[in-house]
Amino acid sequence: MECTKTPFIIVNIDDNDMNLLLIETYLQEVDATFVNFTDPHAAVEYMRNHPFDMVLVDYEMPMMNGIETTTILKRFDADAPVIMITASDAEDSVQIQALMAGVNDFIKKPVNKVILLNRVRNFIKLRRAIMRLNDQEKYLRTQIDKATESLHKTIEELTESYITLEQKEHETLRVLSRTAEYKDEETANHIKRVSGYAVLMARCLNLDESEQNILHFAAPLHDIGKVGTPDNILLKPGKLDEDEMKIMRQHALIGADILQDSTSPYLQAGHIIAASHHEKYDGSGYPHGLIGEQIPLYGRIVAIADVFDALTSVRPYKKAWSFDDAIAFLHQNSGTHFDPVLIDLFTDHLDEVHTIHTQYQD
Repeated sequence: MECTKTPFIIVNIDDNDMNLLLIETYLQEVDATFVNFTDPHAAVEYMRNHPFDMVLVDYEMPMMNGIETTTILKRFDADAPVIMITASDAEDSVQIQALMAGVNDFIKKPVNKVILLNRVRNFIKLRRAIMRLNDQEKYLRTQIDKATESLHKTIEELTESYITLEQKEHETLRVLSRTAEYKDEETANHIKRVSGYAVLMARCLNLDESEQNILHFAAPLHDIGKVGTPDNILLKPGKLDEDEMKIMRQHALIGADILQDSTSPYLQAGHIIAASHHEKYDGSGYPHGLIGEQIPLYGRIVAIADVFDALTSVRPYKKAWSFDDAIAFLHQNSGTHFDPVLIDLFTDHLDEVHTIHTQYQD
């Protein structure tokens, strides 16, 4: 995947020509192209029709203030950072309104060159990082389309032997299973552990070998929908707020959409798992609030496997729980979050669970 470096465009808006010149002079060391406007309406029209990477906007302007300008420009590019230039005596209420409109930072007048230069450089680094992640997301979406097309083509090639067909399908499934890893902080061993725990429960339920095999390849597809989750939410190191959680929860339906309408039993199972592994036994889960055995068996199985592995794994925002603490959590949530029958099966085979846990350490 190749990324072409494009010119960095900074839109500079201030109704005073001298202020525009001063800011551009202060930032002459920055590798960027400046587009200056004294009329915010003209600036908005420009940004409506041209790409831009950052905006420096004065707050007090007679035709349209900086908050109003920011509200409009964020419709064109919500990720582009906005630095507002404010008077040193600006009220807190002004800054609160600006933050709600999408302003990312403030510089007080008179503008300090060192502060301005460093803030701009930091936002340039952040913007370029987001652009790289967006390029990666587009690349991954292309890979998913290619992999899905390859899988469908493989299934249609019925003239080939069954063994060859199955080998090709399994290879494509492994490619699909790895796509979500590149968006999330999870690892290849995460999907191996989740798959191992799921197959263990299937075996304890006396499901036949074909269903165990389906779970082996379909369980790792549970979070494939995360390729459609914005990076600023998926990779956020802290706790998500309510609106961010609503967006995050959409990954279950996105994953189900990606895997729907397939003739492959593996992708049919993956569709079911992606849509149902966040449902809870008491009906408080998502996306459909299913209760008890309304939740498909595969979804109930993978819910336990996924949560147990998430608890016992290191993430940027948390330490790994101990094995015993994670098992205690499963017991505490038996009958509310999890199917109590499956919890009993899982915890009755802790030696095998522990083997899987240690065999595929990150």
